[in-house]
Formats: sequence, C-alpha cells, structure tokens
Amino acid sequence: MTRGEAPDPRAALVRVPRALLGSSVAILAVAAYVNAQERSFASSDLVVISWMAVAWAALAPVVATMVRGQGLVPASPSQAESAAELTLRLQRTIVFFGVLESAVAFAAAALVAAPPSWPLFASLFPLAVMALNLPKHPAA
Repeated sequence: MTRGEAPDPRAALVRVPRALLGSSVAILAVAAYVNAQERSFASSDLVVISWMAVAWAALAPVVATMVRGQGLVPASPSQAESAAELTLRLQRTIVFFGVLESAVAFAAAALVAAPPSWPLFASLFPLAVMALNLPKHPAA
C-alpha cells in the first residue's frame, strides 16, 4: 500500500490476525520468562489473579465465537463477497482475535503478578483457537 491508497481489506484480513497472534505469543513468552525467574512475590493473595486468568482463558473462545456469530471455525466465504460483506467479516475477525488476545494478555499479567504457572498452560487454549482461525492468504 502506498500513501494515498485506500487500505486493502483482504490484506488486512490476513495480516491483522497474524499480528494479534504474534503479539500474543510475544507477550506470553516475556511473561513466562519473568515468571520463571527466581524472585520473591510480594503477596500470595495475588494467586486469585491466576485463577481469574485461567477462567478467562477458558471462557474467551466461547465469548469470541458468540460475538463473531460464525461458529468456532467459520466456513470459507463465497467467491462473490461484496465489499460490505468483506468489511463486516474483517470487523468480526478483528473482534474475535482481540477477545482471544485479551485472554492471553490477562494470562501474561497473571504470570508476572503471581508465582503459579497455570495461566501459561491455560493461555494455550485461546492461542490454539487463534491459530485454527487464521484466515488463508487470498489466491493470487
């Protein structure tokens, strides 16, 4: 895309989910590294954050799927997709991946705040759902 051109929604549909998945993995890796460092945690009261993060990691795929309204893994769109349909699909896809990324970010925060590593393992569920739902590159 050059300056002054309208953004290509088909390209965004492929790039944005990959960027959200990549940023989720990156923040989770940093948080897992911080969690693995031997340090004293200020309070064991923060363990409740770990439980909350695990719960959101389990619930986020359900919420994301309901918000998108196309099932866990949507069917490929028809070839005759209008610009309005493409824009709606892009919007739903961004919200879907955003909800899942929030679960991973919450798990990462819990890993930094408290010693348990359960959120790390729980975050693999929304990450897997993200990976399953990566839109395919459009045929050239």
